[in-house]
Amino acid sequence: MRGLLRAALAVGGLTAAVKLVALLKDSLVAAQFGNGAALDAFLLALVIPTFLISVAAGTLPAALTPAYIAQREHRGATSAALLAGAVLRQSYRWLVALSGLAALASVLFAWLPGAQLTADTRAILPLLALVLAPFTLLQGACSAWSGLLAAEGAYSASALAPIAQPLGVALGIAFVPNPTVWTMVAGLLAGTLAQAAWLGWALRRRGLSIRGVAMARVPDTERATLTAALARVRVQYLPAVAGAILMSATTLVDQSMAAWLPVGSVSALGYGTKVSSVLMTIGAMALSTTLLPHLSALVARAEWTALRALERRLRWLLLGTTIPVTIVLVLFSAPIVQLLFERGAFSAVETATVSRVQAAYLLQVPGHLLGILYVRLISALQANRLLTIGSAINLVVNIGLNVLFMRRYGVAGIALSTAVVYAVSCAYLAVVAHRRLRAAEVESRRAVPSGLTPPLPRITEASCASAA
Repeated sequence: MRGLLRAALAVGGLTAAVKLVALLKDSLVAAQFGNGAALDAFLLALVIPTFLISVAAGTLPAALTPAYIAQREHRGATSAALLAGAVLRQSYRWLVALSGLAALASVLFAWLPGAQLTADTRAILPLLALVLAPFTLLQGACSAWSGLLAAEGAYSASALAPIAQPLGVALGIAFVPNPTVWTMVAGLLAGTLAQAAWLGWALRRRGLSIRGVAMARVPDTERATLTAALARVRVQYLPAVAGAILMSATTLVDQSMAAWLPVGSVSALGYGTKVSSVLMTIGAMALSTTLLPHLSALVARAEWTALRALERRLRWLLLGTTIPVTIVLVLFSAPIVQLLFERGAFSAVETATVSRVQAAYLLQVPGHLLGILYVRLISALQANRLLTIGSAINLVVNIGLNVLFMRRYGVAGIALSTAVVYAVSCAYLAVVAHRRLRAAEVESRRAVPSGLTPPLPRITEASCASAA
């Protein structure tokens, strides 16, 4: 527990440094662009790429890490490295296709039915989408590499690398005379390239290749085992992707529905997420980066008592820290927005709107962070199918509450809907995680005679269905 907390604190500290740079960048963006049409276009151009990266690459660690650690525990480091290389090689093919898809889908935002976009936004959005196409490929590769580094225990390298993106944008705005939206684009692409170079170097230091491994080059003695391990990764990856599509669709739905509101609502929604995003990103990175390898190792060794004790301690620790912090930040939402953004083109009118959005978004913090604990526990138990069911529930609840709340509260209603969705999601995840844990423990005890060390439980899709 102490080692896990030390690692989590280290990752949290590095992530805090990343978010501080991101806040500096956001402050510079606010002073330069305010809530204008150019910023709306830039944010809309990133909605689809961010969504696809989250789906295709962000879910990969949930499927790869448990199988990678099990392979390393039972077959050795060489076999685990072959598995990682084969998975990376396959992921690159998908990322190339997704880069083109992201650009095409982002172009279509210019003709979104009912969207109250200005003529300038509609004119610049297609070109922005095309220029940002490499971002999808680079950022997707970075997500996959970060997950692999975390599985190897290299938490610091994966946590610090994202600082390159906001730093690139901030430097562009600060030092380029008369910066435009294209300055942000250039800074984002340069920062993402630097992030990729850093992560690639970190992987090479640990003897892992970023080029991937072709099956034809795998030794005959390892091919059958590797094929079986790849099949396990695919079985867990597809439900994780489906769940991520549904869960990430809530962000896509929020941005799209905000475009139906008056001009500047998309930007207000973006600004309103900044402080809650800092808290959730720091907490999420600290938890998800360190928890999944640790939980996967406990599952691989069938240490159920230790697993239950860890879950219980982390649950109360998260609730005891996030609830008081959330209350304080909600009470001081307006002064925080004024301090961070009210300068230049960002006036007191924008402060009033964004502070309401921010207060509503902050309410999601406890449910979001506690939910990550159960998401990682479910992934470690190789029961990602349960996440798909939960994400489908969340999407339906989100759309219904958006329609209900935005009529009464405007753009702040969309943020309030998100907070309710995460509370519902956390309750669902807690229930199904405990059910799956009990089922895995029963399977493990039945598999071996009493007194012997139990092997990795045989977790199948059928057992996941029975647990649900």
